[in-house]
Amino acid sequence: MFTLLAAGASGASTLIFIVLLLAIFYFFMIRPQQKQQKQMEEFRNSLSKGDKVTTVGGIHGKIVGIKENTFQIEIARDIVIEVEKTAINYRPAASGAKKAQSKDDDRKPEEPETTVPMDDDSNPNID
Repeated sequence: MFTLLAAGASGASTLIFIVLLLAIFYFFMIRPQQKQQKQMEEFRNSLSKGDKVTTVGGIHGKIVGIKENTFQIEIARDIVIEVEKTAINYRPAASGAKKAQSKDDDRKPEEPETTVPMDDDSNPNID
């Protein structure tokens, strides 16, 4: 009878461990990914003609047309490509915006080390 109780407790603790593990996966992996996908979908739906965008392939351009599942992007004068909406990665930052400088940028640049040429006679490793 004792072995039956021990087996029952062991099975319950295993079940609790599995449920706990699934909850951890959900809250730390699945839910944040779903949230990020929803934000990207909202971002892509908010785009309109004239917006500058960058594709996942690194192509920069301006939206000149919108279809159901695609954007028409002008990448150069009179050169228009059509890409899937899911291929739009982000809006590039405004070119006039000044980037914030980090504390490392305020440092004085280091002077390069100067090297003194050695005579062949002074190097003991050369035969």
